[in-house]
Amino acid sequence: MRVWMLLVGLLAISALTACGRSAPPVHQAEFAVFGTRVTVSVRSDDTVAVDAAMSALGALFQRMHTDWHPWQSGALTALNAALPATAEGGEAVALSADLITLIEASQRMETLSDGTFNAAIGRLVGLWGFHTSNYPITDPPPLPARVQALAAQRPSSLDVVLSESGASTDNAAVSFDFSGIAKGLAARQACAQLKEVGLSDALINLGGDVMVCGRASTAWRVAVANPNAADGSATHSPIIKVLEVDELTAVFTSGQYQRYGEWQGQRYAHILDPRTGFPLPHVLQATVMDPDPLLADAAATALVVAGPETWRTVAEQMGVASVIVVDEAGQVWHWPE
Repeated sequence: MRVWMLLVGLLAISALTACGRSAPPVHQAEFAVFGTRVTVSVRSDDTVAVDAAMSALGALFQRMHTDWHPWQSGALTALNAALPATAEGGEAVALSADLITLIEASQRMETLSDGTFNAAIGRLVGLWGFHTSNYPITDPPPLPARVQALAAQRPSSLDVVLSESGASTDNAAVSFDFSGIAKGLAARQACAQLKEVGLSDALINLGGDVMVCGRASTAWRVAVANPNAADGSATHSPIIKVLEVDELTAVFTSGQYQRYGEWQGQRYAHILDPRTGFPLPHVLQATVMDPDPLLADAAATALVVAGPETWRTVAEQMGVASVIVVDEAGQVWHWPE
């Protein structure tokens, strides 16, 4: 599961002309939210409308950042603090519409992915020290027995029941961390807000995860970064592929090379296998393209967890449009082939 900070998997590049015709000018605004930089690029001749839209987006992103943050005080941390009491017969926890959407989407993605995506393992993520913005982690990892004991409780989003009263669970180990799906919802809502004011020719870059909001006057160029070039060496090309995107498309990436812990010479990645509670034994980067940003976001994590043997099966089950995977040997795979 990704944590609440920068993932450099993609580079977004706007194309300004096509077929010899001038496209509308590109206006950009940058927001410091979700522990990263969110850049919104809009093509339009209406500067007044763009300025108003960018201001409204700033307020929207800030609210999301506060309400969905997995460890800083907000609506999500309040939910996680209150959920265990419902397992003992306490009253259901009232939820905002956004949290309901995130829980329902997480339940759907967990089912489709055979549990390789699981937003309910927030306690495991915190146990490993990944509720932080400071990397690499140099503290000792948790004792295996503690990890095994928590994983044995099998926290799952499917343990949560939503009703008119709110959310409740019979599993006190459930604690939500929406880092693997929240950017997808943020992208969806941002595009919807832009569309309402007639600005659908837009690209949103959420720290490397990219959303093209609608039909573009000129294709946006989105470059899929090469994880093997993350060390800055000249041995590998920094870009695997440049995508020409001119319609509603999310391009989301999950990988293990940016955030990690290191202890006594051993490195462990920040993405956990929900089924075991431990960091993944393999190294994989998955880039998912799909019109649904929540699906693309969750599937990117699910495919990394699924690993080199089963990611294709999970991609097919989740119904994503297309995938680019880079394995630990540097081999690039495309699906469908």
